[in-house]
Amino acid sequence: MPDPTDDVWEVLSTARSIRRFTDEPVDAETLDRCLQAATWAPNGANAQLWRFIVLDAPEQRAAVAEAAQIALRTIESIYGMSRPDPDDQSRTARNNRATYELHDRAGDYTSVLFTAYKNEFASEFLQGGSIYPALQNFYLAARAQGLGACITSWASYDGERVLRTSVGIPDEWFLAGHVVVGWPRGRHGPMRRRPVADVVFRNRWDADRADITYGRGARPRN
Repeated sequence: MPDPTDDVWEVLSTARSIRRFTDEPVDAETLDRCLQAATWAPNGANAQLWRFIVLDAPEQRAAVAEAAQIALRTIESIYGMSRPDPDDQSRTARNNRATYELHDRAGDYTSVLFTAYKNEFASEFLQGGSIYPALQNFYLAARAQGLGACITSWASYDGERVLRTSVGIPDEWFLAGHVVVGWPRGRHGPMRRRPVADVVFRNRWDADRADITYGRGARPRN
């Protein structure tokens, strides 16, 4: 059910990834508000070296579906995932079902590619600071309007070639990110995160709290 809110703190604390959507299409006005929010994001020198590509035509949705299946094979390998038994009602099984549904139905949804122009004076990592705030603005604007959104890896791996070819994106543009958007099945809710005290240091590096090996192999959830 749509759950819009104008409370910025509620938006920030409940904008978890949504992987299950209804069949109701996202209307142009609502989507345009998300895209407008993306254009308000900070970026280096206000150069706005970005383009946002809405993917909602049959050919492009088919390419998204193909890219999603490519990504799924990689995700299964990395996380040791497999389709859960129908009788398994554990949290992990429920999460995995939602992930498989998102990938299986990828071609049914509207999504947006975030691209960034390559320049010669900054690393890819540094240039990310001029595109990912726009992606986050889009994501938060979707949540504020009651939409669900999920940032995917579908424009990575071999899926990049599929999407680049389908859309006709020149080589001098990065495929920096991809977001699926739609009306959620279910509701937004609070996210599970580590306490601030675990991840914030004051003035000096804290080696005792910087050990991340305990989290390896565990699949992060939103």
